[in-house]
Amino acid sequence: MTVAFGATALGVSSVSLLAPVLPELAVRYGVGVDLMAYFQTAVMLPGIVTGVLAARLARARGRRLALALCLLMFGAAGVALALVATFPAAVLLRVLQGIGGGGLVALSFQIARSVSPRWRVRAIGYNAAVVSTMMVVLPLIGSTLGGYSTAAPFAFYGLALPAALVVWRVLPAGGQDGEPPTASRTSRRGPPREVLGILVMTVLLNVLVFGWLLLLTPLLLDANGVDLTWRGWALAVQSALATLATFATGRWRTRGSVAVLAVAGWGAGAFFLVGAGVLPGSLAVAALVGAGVFYGILNPVLAARIGAVGDGAWFGWWQSCARTGQVLGPVAAAGLMAGLPITLVLVLGGAFSAVVAAVVLTRSVRPGNG
Repeated sequence: MTVAFGATALGVSSVSLLAPVLPELAVRYGVGVDLMAYFQTAVMLPGIVTGVLAARLARARGRRLALALCLLMFGAAGVALALVATFPAAVLLRVLQGIGGGGLVALSFQIARSVSPRWRVRAIGYNAAVVSTMMVVLPLIGSTLGGYSTAAPFAFYGLALPAALVVWRVLPAGGQDGEPPTASRTSRRGPPREVLGILVMTVLLNVLVFGWLLLLTPLLLDANGVDLTWRGWALAVQSALATLATFATGRWRTRGSVAVLAVAGWGAGAFFLVGAGVLPGSLAVAALVGAGVFYGILNPVLAARIGAVGDGAWFGWWQSCARTGQVLGPVAAAGLMAGLPITLVLVLGGAFSAVVAAVVLTRSVRPGNG
């Protein structure tokens, strides 16, 4: 499980680490801060494809090879970012970094799922908690390193290089738990209806998290004169609330209360995002920070359910759908920001979350849906 947690921690760093320093990086590259949405998108775009490919490579050649290759590419491209000062070169390196990073989280959840069935839901929940926990730590690391130099945060990605060596020494060469890798018949069939619902919600969740939370939060704070250090703390508190929500709802995940948690999560997103749009001053900031709760509720339950279907064969697709939302989110938010005030954009995000909550509630109360 240590390998899974480490891969997850590195995999989520591609965006969260740099979120607090986006305004400073825009100055470094000589572009407007609005273009930094594309800088963030570039690292997530390849993961739409590489999440699935990494999972298939792991089944065909073993997790050790797949995970080591992902870590090497992720780390090498990430460190190289410190050497460039032009926007096109930085975007290109982010794409290369994303090719490696796209498979890290998918492979880590495959490893988490390989524990005994008795502990499987809990292990997947812990791995999901690593995501939100690192989203607490990473903005603080990014803002602290960014205080020394705009290139300093890129050094963090160098941790992926020794991690690749550790993976090569620790993981067995086979597919699952040292056994020879085999193809999954489930992965060759179409997804069940439940899987489709989980994948769609995964896309929508990541649209709001990466577009409305991770992009709009630092931009809103910067526009209100909040300095780099406090931007990092705001993102850290936002993610800390997500972590607390993940642990607080663990008992309901174990009981399989998927519909209840889904409605609660989307409802929380609607409440906090609308609040951020309509409340004044510091109350609006507090509401936007509080919106981290909805991610902490939803992400682990979606991960646990996708791991329970098809012997874990859908983890690659789940990660690819997450990347799809992570790509679309910043672009959608930035596009809306170009023509609308940020308060209205926040309200629209909350309304969108409310619609999803209503759809999930309606489907869950239909006869035969339990």
